[in-house]
Amino acid sequence: MSEKMIFCLGDGRWESTGEGYQKNLRIFNKGVTEEVYEKVKNALDVRNFKLPVAKWIDIKEIDKPTTTQKQCGGYLKVLNYQDAWKEMWSGMYTDDKTFIKNIPNFSAEIFEKITSIKVEDEVSLKGKKVSVELDGKKYTATIDEIIS
Repeated sequence: MSEKMIFCLGDGRWESTGEGYQKNLRIFNKGVTEEVYEKVKNALDVRNFKLPVAKWIDIKEIDKPTTTQKQCGGYLKVLNYQDAWKEMWSGMYTDDKTFIKNIPNFSAEIFEKITSIKVEDEVSLKGKKVSVELDGKKYTATIDEIIS
């Protein structure tokens, strides 16, 4: 069994075959060098992405709350793998999302099969010139950092 795989997936739902199944030095089902693998792994470790295991559901979000849910003001929902990814992804900075999309061999198809997140190209304002009028004065600026 290989442990040097990042974002890899075997063929089919129940099959244990294919490029993404127990092969060494793979990222998104494609071979990479040891150096590339270690660089990506270390970068992922530094970013310290953590999938949440649960999420608080407030009473306001529940159609027909139980007595216990009413008393507690909600409930703690255990998240499955895909829901955990969606929760993490929705709270990620644009920079972190871009980092994942720039991992060598990135495959939106494989990423979606693993996480159930459909990655679409997001419009980036970085490097764009913008004009603003404030108190009757016109200003032009180039966006060099986006904080989301």
